[in-house]
Amino acid sequence: MAGQDFEEKRNYFRMRVNGPVQIKRPDSTESFQAEGIDLSASGLSLIADEMLSEGEILDISIKSHNPELADFVAQAEVVRVEPSEEQAERFNISLKFTTIY
Repeated sequence: MAGQDFEEKRNYFRMRVNGPVQIKRPDSTESFQAEGIDLSASGLSLIADEMLSEGEILDISIKSHNPELADFVAQAEVVRVEPSEEQAERFNISLKFTTIY
């Protein structure tokens, strides 16, 4: 399995995302923001104040700053949640895209 993780990291280019990510649980009308860290073809990592659970499905949106490009909108599964070592009471979250719209 570790070899597969290594291969996946080599197969996808990661792009830094230093900006807000809008997050909503599909069964809720309320949303919250997190801070994007990086984005790849398969997922997104971010820092959030809100505790999320592994396996949870989320609707996410990243606003485009270019009027010619649409916002990035996807549904994703939480695959890892760890307390942030650098920012107390925040969490490092890793998401895997299940659907990109």
